Amino acid sequence: MLALGCAGQAGAIRSDVDALRAEVRALRNENAQLSRAVESLSVRLEVLAARRAKAAAEAAPAAAAMGATIVPPDLAVVKVAPAARAARSAPPLSTAVRIAEPDPDRLDRLARPSGRDIAAEAEGELRAARRQSGLERAHALEDFSARYPRHPSADNALVDAARAYADGGEDAAGCSLARRAANDYPAGDAMSEALEMLAACASRLGEADAERALLERLVAEYPRTPAADRAGRRLAAISGPAGEGKPADGPERSTP
Repeated sequence: MLALGCAGQAGAIRSDVDALRAEVRALRNENAQLSRAVESLSVRLEVLAARRAKAAAEAAPAAAAMGATIVPPDLAVVKVAPAARAARSAPPLSTAVRIAEPDPDRLDRLARPSGRDIAAEAEGELRAARRQSGLERAHALEDFSARYPRHPSADNALVDAARAYADGGEDAAGCSLARRAANDYPAGDAMSEALEMLAACASRLGEADAERALLERLVAEYPRTPAADRAGRRLAAISGPAGEGKPADGPERSTP
């Protein structure tokens, strides 16, 4: 019984081995077929690539020849009349779009702040300038007049700046601003003070005739102003009794 069992088991093993060998042979055959197929495809691919390269090389000269402009010797040039050449007529209405250029003045007005904002800003700067003292006050008021030349207080600011310069020992700068106030704002309410300061400037320079002319103009054109009252007293002082010259104790200079 043992012998028969061993014999039967050996037969089963042999059958399995034979089956495996057959499977291996089949796989080898399949692998060989695939290798041959790959080689065949590679050969075909090389042949197609060679044919394509040859066709491209042959087509290049022909394309170049076709691209060149060839005029036959017997070609006749025919001129087309303008009426025949105008295939389409102009549209009945104008299709052009007109571009409107913006008004520079309007753009400038839109870019600037409103009048109310400018007025509030100017008033703030004027109050800040008048709170200062000495030459700082003079500089600030002069800058204000330069920034806001149309402000109602621009002429007053110039006269105040001139007075601050004079008080700070800058007589030339003060006289220059007083002259600017008189020239730039002849209808301003600070004109009388500007003329009074110019008379004082002429007095400091020893220009008696110029001082007298300024004082007389001040009295004649602005008779009811405090500056005109002071100018009248100054004229009396430099003229003397009944116009007989200056008083013995020396002239009283015009004061701004």
